Amino acid sequence: MSILKFIQKLLKIKGYHVIDFTFNNWCKELWLEVKPHKNGARCPKCNRRGKIIRIFDKPRVWWDVPVCGKDVFLVYRPREINCRRHGRVQENIPWAAQHARVTYRFEFLLLSYCAVMTQKAASKLLKISTSTLSDMLHRTITMVRKDHRIKGLTHIGIDEISYCKGRKYATIVYDLKRSCVLWVGLGKGRETIDRFFAEELSAFQRRQIVAASCDMGQAYIRAIEHWCPKATLVLDRFHVVKALKAAVDEVRKEQWREADKESRLDPIKKFVETVRTHRHRLLPFVENRLTNAIAEGLNRIIKIVKNRASGFRTLDAFSDMIFLTVGDVDIPGQIPARFRTL
Repeated sequence: MSILKFIQKLLKIKGYHVIDFTFNNWCKELWLEVKPHKNGARCPKCNRRGKIIRIFDKPRVWWDVPVCGKDVFLVYRPREINCRRHGRVQENIPWAAQHARVTYRFEFLLLSYCAVMTQKAASKLLKISTSTLSDMLHRTITMVRKDHRIKGLTHIGIDEISYCKGRKYATIVYDLKRSCVLWVGLGKGRETIDRFFAEELSAFQRRQIVAASCDMGQAYIRAIEHWCPKATLVLDRFHVVKALKAAVDEVRKEQWREADKESRLDPIKKFVETVRTHRHRLLPFVENRLTNAIAEGLNRIIKIVKNRASGFRTLDAFSDMIFLTVGDVDIPGQIPARFRTL
């Protein structure tokens, strides 16, 4: 077996060939000169072969998965082709996304590591700085989600969560049927949730929503009733039980404070008035059994992600991890199957 074939087998390279290799930086880096399988020259948009117009003078370099403690880089001079449908374009690069600086394998490893460990630990395994890893992660997730559209939404849940000290909040919208996060918005309240309904959903999509669940916050209730008037709004029963427990605790405290007086149980009266106010939003639970329990379960995962990172300074960084772990798109699954190796 030749040394080039050995490298090909060792690195599990598929879809392209290694034609030469060199060690650089005191043998700390392995540079592989590669070329596409069967000469490439395919359009990145339609994958059809095109006529080669020219070969770029300057080679491009892609960062690949480190092996045996050595950084690995792929080197290739792309070619410009003339596609019958899309005109002059740079040929498709089979081992990396267009304009990417890292390979698909590196992206998959980065996403897989960050989903189960801290970014600091992932950066050590990948031998890059945490800031570089964070930038790569954000670019990758943003690229995957930029053309993503919400589809098949019929049951939604709305909640809020803090992501940083100083009372910084984010509003999160869930697909309760698929148990995933659809949207993360900066802030809380009516203005924030209105952005989701106005910017992320079309009028047709809003009409397809048949049920929604949230807590007893008026901002979310009013927003749902305004944007989805035909949807059945079900207040989360756990928040109702929480309100009852709070009322009972208050009565108990009053009894202790005024043991010699007959109490009129004002906290319980207040709770009863709350139930009466929301009666038409509580009774639908009997029919469709919709709750925010799925959203609360996802919130626990989100809090684990936040605690693992000891909080996030920006919502973008927090959103990246939410979409990576419990988002409505399998982001690592967007990497071509032959490059999903650990």
